[in-house]
Amino acid sequence: MKLLVITPRFPYPLERGDKLRAYHQIRQLSQSHEVTLVALSEGPVDPEAFDKVAADCCSNIHVISRSRVTTVVSTLLAVLRGQPLQVGYFNSASAAREIDQIIAKEKPDHIYCQLIRTASYGRNNSIPRTLDYQDAFSASMQRRADQSPSWLRWIFALEARRIARYEERAFAWFDSQVIISEQDRDLLGFAGSEKVQIVRNGVDTEFFSPHSTPTDQRDLLFVGNMGYPPNVNAVTTLVSEILPLVREARPQTDLLIAGARPTKAVQQLAGAGIEVSGWLDDIRSAYERGRIMVVPLVIGAGLQNKILEAMSMGVPCITTELVNRAIGAVPDEEVLIASSAQEFAEQTLRLLESPELYSRISAGGLKLVQSRYSWQAVGETLSVAFTH
Repeated sequence: MKLLVITPRFPYPLERGDKLRAYHQIRQLSQSHEVTLVALSEGPVDPEAFDKVAADCCSNIHVISRSRVTTVVSTLLAVLRGQPLQVGYFNSASAAREIDQIIAKEKPDHIYCQLIRTASYGRNNSIPRTLDYQDAFSASMQRRADQSPSWLRWIFALEARRIARYEERAFAWFDSQVIISEQDRDLLGFAGSEKVQIVRNGVDTEFFSPHSTPTDQRDLLFVGNMGYPPNVNAVTTLVSEILPLVREARPQTDLLIAGARPTKAVQQLAGAGIEVSGWLDDIRSAYERGRIMVVPLVIGAGLQNKILEAMSMGVPCITTELVNRAIGAVPDEEVLIASSAQEFAEQTLRLLESPELYSRISAGGLKLVQSRYSWQAVGETLSVAFTH
């Protein structure tokens, strides 16, 4: 099958969840399909990143660069039209014309659009097409509204309503639709959304595998895109509410915060026993240095790649029921669950003080990832979704 994939960002490097999902999906799809990639970009793509995708995924790549002026104008037009900022930011008439020309030239058998951000680029033609919602953006935005101060709440709530309407509209433009988990499908909530098919994320279990323990290991670990508001919220909670409770019983407990684009607020969390690494060339070095992954995430949607990667590296994880609903790990066997700062502290201390529990959760999480979350299985599921 000749497959044309449209992504809102160039899918490398893998510092964001949407880029990671796109990169690995395209890599798997290219093994059984002839793939053409059309990637939007806010500027020039790094040559090494381009070569990496060309070598691993597909050689037929079209990058559509957007100027800052075009992005601002498109976003403002979206506001005036009642569209989500999420959509307006990535849409432009010039990009649409260029994509139409590429489609006419390539003559694909199927079009695959990643996220509602690219949905409009695939709607106006008769070629069979699939939309990847990835996760329930509207629900994530509403949770962000609920957690925001009053002066910001109405802005996020308005965006959540606009995204929800757009998610429903986009559904009708495509022959098939996929999403990352049952939880996210249920959160879509519109008529027909039960037909959206589940295509989970995966983990490269050979790349993310247990290694030797370094000498500069930290007790606790948080990994993620540290410019992403739900992650900023979670790690702030970890430092300000959970870590002090742990240190009451175990004063020497330390923490590593790792991930790209840390905001100023995240950088200011660095201090005694708290390291903020920023971007790492190889994120595995963070998982190797952390004894326990603590993810008190209460905003956001989707399946958290950082949890799967940590599990694949043998790092036991503590997280919320919200996060685990998408993963489906068995509590007290494959993961530990907490719902408050006190519970997170208690679960953390259990792992720090019990070698038997630590080994059980570590082994259980690793087995879960190896059995359920391979990228090969993801690619096969997605190929089936294209024909249903």
